[in-house]
Amino acid sequence: MHNFHLDQNRMGVFAKAVHSLQDAGFANPLFFAETEIQLLRREASALPFRKAQTLVGKDVYQDFSICFPAPLKNSFKLVAQMLEQACKTIAKERPGLFESEVKINDFAVQSYPAHSRGIGIHKDGLRYRNLVFILTLDGQSELFVCSDRQGTDRQVVPDKPGRLVILPAPGLAYVGQEDQRPFHGVDNVVGGRLSIGFRQEQCQPTPTI
Repeated sequence: MHNFHLDQNRMGVFAKAVHSLQDAGFANPLFFAETEIQLLRREASALPFRKAQTLVGKDVYQDFSICFPAPLKNSFKLVAQMLEQACKTIAKERPGLFESEVKINDFAVQSYPAHSRGIGIHKDGLRYRNLVFILTLDGQSELFVCSDRQGTDRQVVPDKPGRLVILPAPGLAYVGQEDQRPFHGVDNVVGGRLSIGFRQEQCQPTPTI
């Protein structure tokens, strides 16, 4: 199995991408080799999927199948560990960059059929902290960010397989206010889309009795 090694070059690419979020709504560095994408695609395609809820939140449509919570094991676990280690390394150089140690505990795999509507414009929930990672493994579609629910200032995020899309989330020092997390969505799903998402869900403290 590929070990997804965090070498010096990959670490440099990651650090530059995360620090660019100080001035940008997303980062999308070329981060994975084709052999790594093939391995992740094979493992993701073998997972059991169910149809996603058609409408969620503020009438956000969802036209895809999902595996959630997906098993964070095998290659997925190795990628999650690599991302956590990369975050730990830059946090040492920039104390206070994250509100807490980055620990990926939320993992989803989404499969969109060809000509799907995609997913409507939304913000990730406040419970997701520090950074959100999205990795497209297959298909042809448009992931985009914008400034409101009407799609103003739409900007397509090049997310071809091999690129790691990084979105800022509350808890990241570059996010001044929790409401600044980016609006985003997926549409123009021409050739289908297979993507995975790694997030850190803030665990609620156990109430004292």
